[in-house]
Amino acid sequence: MKKYLYIMKTTIKDSLKYTSTLLFGFVGFAVVLITLICLWNYLYSDGTSTINGYTLNQMIWYLLLAEIISFGSGSKVATDEVRNCIKSGNIAYQINKPYNYIVYTICKYMADTSIRFILFIIVTCGLGLIFAGPIENFKIVSLLAAIPIFILAVLIMGLMKILISISAFWVEDSRPFQNVYNKLILMFGVFFPLEMFTGIIQKIIKATPIYGVAYGPAKLMIDFSSELFISVLISQTITIIVASILISIIYKRGVKKLNVNGG
Repeated sequence: MKKYLYIMKTTIKDSLKYTSTLLFGFVGFAVVLITLICLWNYLYSDGTSTINGYTLNQMIWYLLLAEIISFGSGSKVATDEVRNCIKSGNIAYQINKPYNYIVYTICKYMADTSIRFILFIIVTCGLGLIFAGPIENFKIVSLLAAIPIFILAVLIMGLMKILISISAFWVEDSRPFQNVYNKLILMFGVFFPLEMFTGIIQKIIKATPIYGVAYGPAKLMIDFSSELFISVLISQTITIIVASILISIIYKRGVKKLNVNGG
């Protein structure tokens, strides 16, 4: 356990050295958010007070909070590093180290993401207060309930990205699959809340990681309910268990394939 804590501590220190570089990424992040905020302002400009149960204030804050997870979880540790490690053959050296490579990657990813997340929260809250004001009917219980949900959402993002990345044991390049996954998160979890879709699509979304990664955390912050909290927590728990099992199976088969082929 100590070695994994050391890995996280070292990763955080390394990440802090490059915060200036990370800050440049906020320019594109802010442009995207401002564009989408302007779009929703236009849609509500005809005097409509609510759209599918969302006020303009709630819609803007939903978008901002969901974007935190999407952009804040953009660490390359679970994507480029894993893919390149497998494709270059360095994985053969990693599996002989005195730690589990997958756990090592998750710890490094969570540590790197923590720095990004804090910075994105600061930027997002600033934009939210400027363009929408405080969250309507905000309750402190919403924040307390959302904190563990947000942490689990980031963990799920990492697990899903690792799951896709280890497909590099068999496919030439896993990046197209990462892009598809990211676009699905944006389209069905960030840009539009669950209520914006038809009943059938809502049921499909609830059965996917999108529900616990994007919709659930953001919805809890703007409209908390104990029923939603339990529903999201159950969804996240199931996703983590299933993703972990799949990663374990696929990784073991990938390593076995590597050993059979002589590394």
